[in-house]
Amino acid sequence: MDMWDWFQINESVLSGIAAALVICGALATVGRNFITRIIQSGETDYPLSLTTLSSPSPYPIQFANSSGVRIAYNVQGTAFPTLIVSPGIISNLHVSANLPPIKNTMAALSKFSRIVNFDKRGQGLSDAVAHVATMADRVKDIECVADDTNSKKFFLMGISEGGPMSVQFAVDNPERVQGLILFGTTAKFSRSEDYPIGLSERALDSIGAGWGEGGARDILFPSISRATMDDNTYRGFEKLLADRRSIIQIVEYMKTLDVREQLGKVSCPTLVIHFAGDLAVPLRMGRYLSDHIPGAHFIEIAGVDHCDLANAPEAVEAIRDFLSA
Repeated sequence: MDMWDWFQINESVLSGIAAALVICGALATVGRNFITRIIQSGETDYPLSLTTLSSPSPYPIQFANSSGVRIAYNVQGTAFPTLIVSPGIISNLHVSANLPPIKNTMAALSKFSRIVNFDKRGQGLSDAVAHVATMADRVKDIECVADDTNSKKFFLMGISEGGPMSVQFAVDNPERVQGLILFGTTAKFSRSEDYPIGLSERALDSIGAGWGEGGARDILFPSISRATMDDNTYRGFEKLLADRRSIIQIVEYMKTLDVREQLGKVSCPTLVIHFAGDLAVPLRMGRYLSDHIPGAHFIEIAGVDHCDLANAPEAVEAIRDFLSA
């Protein structure tokens, strides 16, 4: 007897199942609406100023010691489990707490996890260093932040340029990483003969060449409207984060990043999230990650954003489910 025969014979059972499905559908809708409300509750309706963007974070800044270098971090939320976030190309904990895409995203995630954000060495509120950090430095910095926050085992999220360091940490420390989330990122940024899906050198160089002039605005933050942040403020925002020389140095470092050989060694559950129209790190690069990490789950989000989960409640819901699995 197949399923449909069973349904025909057991009409009362069918009615019960239908009712249950309706209830489950309603609960799922409530869940999605709840996530949407969490995200939208922090939306900014007024024009942002540089004064606002540089205002102190409401979350106390603390410091972990990484071989004599102070790594700034803060903690948002108290729910279990812990989610440590490796930031993108440049970060500043004060600015991040006031920039709508990041502020609203972290507010949503902190409803169901303890979020630990940090500034990479040489950036933001962390100690300045004489040169761009190596991969070994960055892996060590994650470890020190985890230790300082008493995070013996945790989930790790790598955003954009923070992705490769997160992959490397997960491979080097499998006993500490409960799960890995890779958002808007890649195993390798630069194009090569054996990696034709990467970004051209010209595309990468344009990030540094136009830094402080707002040229990358519509690639990195297309969701921030001109009503929220006008072009003059956005140019100041870039300069607030870093000078052009520093960004050029970081881009040169990005050209050397390549963790493709590490992907097959990732042993923890992995969730890869990517916007379909991401112009900074194209979708194909996220798919490569998912295809080469054993058992990775891939989520494609409609839209052209690079790293703005505040516009993707379905992605926030997927992260919530991933953390609770």
